[in-house]
Amino acid sequence: MSRRWIQNPNRCSDEYLDGIKDFIEFARRHNPGATRIRCPCRRCNNTLWETIENVGFHLVRNGMIETYSIWNLHGEQLDHASSSNATRMDSVEPIVDRNDQVMDIIEDVVPFASANINHEREDDVPTPIDS
Repeated sequence: MSRRWIQNPNRCSDEYLDGIKDFIEFARRHNPGATRIRCPCRRCNNTLWETIENVGFHLVRNGMIETYSIWNLHGEQLDHASSSNATRMDSVEPIVDRNDQVMDIIEDVVPFASANINHEREDDVPTPIDS
């Protein structure tokens, strides 16, 4: 499959729009059941996770990263010789920060607990000394 479309500056051209369709089909085929995938648009730069539909919109609006010609973050193997043994990405959901999860649990158990973290009480503030 040609990926020349990625370099096409006219994101309304049939070539570009067909290329997006091919990419979306590829992502769905290599990530069955996924609700979100990395977005390879120029703004998200494969670091943000979006719904597959939003990825399509982003690619039209922002364009694809021009150097992303081997879709390894979407299931394509780097070695084309072994592409018949392509491995599927098992985890396509973003990794959640454990610290955020702990803080969410604490906030559920003790509401307003995070509002008091790293804040000094009024009594703890030193009184300025007049010279």
